[in-house]
Amino acid sequence: MIKCLSVLLILFINIQANAQSTDRILLEVGISRHEFGDYKGAIEAFTLALELNPEFALAYNNRGISKAMIGDDEGAVEDYNKSLEINENYLPAYLNRAASKYNIGDYYGAIEDYGKVIEMDPENPIAWYGRGIAHLQIRYFVGACEDLNYALDLGYTYAEELIEEHCR
Repeated sequence: MIKCLSVLLILFINIQANAQSTDRILLEVGISRHEFGDYKGAIEAFTLALELNPEFALAYNNRGISKAMIGDDEGAVEDYNKSLEINENYLPAYLNRAASKYNIGDYYGAIEDYGKVIEMDPENPIAWYGRGIAHLQIRYFVGACEDLNYALDLGYTYAEELIEEHCR
């Protein structure tokens, strides 16, 4: 797997010489592997990019996404944490970390992260929806219904079924 990745890396470097740094090329390799469902290969590519550039917030975030796809939400949270240490205003890392926290049962942590996304981007329907379903998990129905209704108002129709089930 690493040998194949090395050959691919050499090809990318030859094609894109001077256009991008090697860490960026590895990021693109990771993104491509992720898109094709090779999450472990994507993690390897992102890890190589991070070895070259330990301050690469986007690579930490993307590696976290790939880890979450293979069920390693704890590892994903660690990567999102590192991404946010580097760039505390990186909204995608908050959104992704919230989803992974939800998946591991840290509903209060998910609510906090979705709230941070809402502070940064009040028109983000996914954050409103995510916080709403996390509120449902802790049985805070008033907050859940408010959030789900706001997500629906923003056009996130997935909220409709939950509203009908829990808010009427």
